[in-house]
Amino acid sequence: MMPLGPTVCVSLGTWTRVMLLGEGSQGKVFLAKPTMGPIYYVAVKAAFITKSSSLIIEKDILQHFVGCSEIIQCIGDEITLEESSLCYNLILEYAAGGTLENLIKKQKMLPENEVKEYLKMILRGLSCIHDKGFVHGDLKPTNILAFPQSDGKMKLKIADFGLSKRCVHQDHEVVLDTVTPTSKPKFKGTPIYMSPESVAFGSISPPCDIWSLGCILVEMITGKEVWESCETSGQFIKKLVYEMELPADIPEELSREGRDFLASCFDHDPKRRWTAHMLLQHPYLTQEN
Repeated sequence: MMPLGPTVCVSLGTWTRVMLLGEGSQGKVFLAKPTMGPIYYVAVKAAFITKSSSLIIEKDILQHFVGCSEIIQCIGDEITLEESSLCYNLILEYAAGGTLENLIKKQKMLPENEVKEYLKMILRGLSCIHDKGFVHGDLKPTNILAFPQSDGKMKLKIADFGLSKRCVHQDHEVVLDTVTPTSKPKFKGTPIYMSPESVAFGSISPPCDIWSLGCILVEMITGKEVWESCETSGQFIKKLVYEMELPADIPEELSREGRDFLASCFDHDPKRRWTAHMLLQHPYLTQEN
């Protein structure tokens, strides 16, 4: 696919690509608008057919979350011909506010009343994901999109389901891929947001997403990434799995209820970790500011 600058428009199929937003292992992401009719903007994830399997899987997964206002909505898909090759295009809602990571970097650290509102949005999205029998598997600030609202606030939606899995059982004792401090881990996710059982055993279940939520809470409150002291994957595995450390000290900036909420996310035993439904009822989120 040709690189696009901010002022270049290329018409392909029923959508006109306006500019390149970014690219990754799954392909490129473009800002686009309809070729005909009223103008509005969408995000188009594009990859050549030979490398589009993860996008097709993501589209199938998103069909389970139609109507959930806290999860990115799929508008459709289409196949186009580019450079004599077929290209798969996944059409999604466009988040004009960027990502939660952008919001954190802009403000350095978020006020606690704002953090609580964002947690509620993320948890409602997670509740839907888990209720439908899925695990997101890569929950982090860059995979949570921000949509500006008319009142000046941001609406958050969970996105990027490329690593999502259907949860078949809740057995957390099965060892799938044990790692040691000296072994080369095969991470399927973003290590610093992963739970102990997913790093140690490759275990994927809803509690993994709850651990990731705790990491996101720390980042929103402190403005810093968790595990920033770890320079290698070996150090990270040793601290998380073998020394059973937490991703960070519970931030002093956090209220007493917030500390208890975080502890409910950071239980090393996934069976004791609170569910998304339970956390939505936690006093930290239900008590008035």
